[in-house]
Amino acid sequence: MLDKYSGIGRFELQQISSAEALGPLDYSAAGVSPEAFQGILNSSVARSTWGKYSSAMNTFACFEAASCHSFSWPLSVETCRAFVVWCHTNRGLQPSTIKAYLSGIKFVHTLRGMANTHISNDQVLSLLLKGVAHNPTIKKPNTRRVVTFPILRILGHRIAHTSWSSLTKQVIWAASTTAFFASARMGELLAKQEFLHAQNSDLTWLDVKETSPTTILIRLKQPKSGEEAEFVDLFPFPGFNCCPVASLRSLKKKQMEAGVFEEHLPVFRFETGKNLTQAQFNSTLAQLLADMCTPGENSISCHSFRAGIPSTLSLFPHLATSDMVKGWGRWQSDCYLRYQRLKLPQKEKIFSSISQALHETMNHQN
Repeated sequence: MLDKYSGIGRFELQQISSAEALGPLDYSAAGVSPEAFQGILNSSVARSTWGKYSSAMNTFACFEAASCHSFSWPLSVETCRAFVVWCHTNRGLQPSTIKAYLSGIKFVHTLRGMANTHISNDQVLSLLLKGVAHNPTIKKPNTRRVVTFPILRILGHRIAHTSWSSLTKQVIWAASTTAFFASARMGELLAKQEFLHAQNSDLTWLDVKETSPTTILIRLKQPKSGEEAEFVDLFPFPGFNCCPVASLRSLKKKQMEAGVFEEHLPVFRFETGKNLTQAQFNSTLAQLLADMCTPGENSISCHSFRAGIPSTLSLFPHLATSDMVKGWGRWQSDCYLRYQRLKLPQKEKIFSSISQALHETMNHQN
């Protein structure tokens, strides 16, 4: 079993920091650290329960992405009702799972110092839970939309026109370009929690190496494949302001200027010291791309980036073989094993085909 599934960090809610749970008082004056507070708090609930609550919040983040809306806390009863219905009709979850997820949402309210009695006392919610128990689960097809290169460029344009700080923009943009060009899973790139990090699994700057003046090598410490580590090369992509190498270098520079750069800390980190998590990234996508997805039909979330390169190459089969496509995305197959043994020049050749396909995509669009 992978360490990230056996360690306590796997079962801590990503959205809740020690600072939030500690409240406004200065406990540090009494020598109480957030880490100590978090450790005791973790002991109050069984590890399996933490796991269910974490799954609840991850599912709620997917609900936000599908709804193309970021909901404010405390959550209204109307939002909770919609979440219950969505879990049943769109995700096909079991009634017991939906009930557990709703309990997780109420627990998060408690951790954040917010009342949850309005959720517990809502009679309509109680009726909905009874209703899903009486109705058979309706399976819905996966309607996640792929982030194509044109969509990536639109996302970059909208990030640039937000009122966010320069570093905040760069954190979101660097994560987007890295995930797109590496065909990576966001769970392999982003930290699991906002204010804490797992050194044995989260991507830190120590895992990002400049192997040449133009290339970057990323070490994924605990990839989903189960391997001890996987390595991903990023190459320059000039001409469209979407270069992953330039984005990461700019992110590092801005973090240094803001005084928050630390080699042993997560790569995608804001000036507040807060880490970018999948839940926050999903919420950000829901805000920025609200007009490009239809709730319940075409949602855009973290995983939408993984298929960007393969979907583009499929439009131009003369540029790349299926082995090249699978190898680039590190999908499990015999070609994956062969790809591990490829040297940098061979990887550069594959990226040359990818680059050509992306350019042709834009030419066809114009």
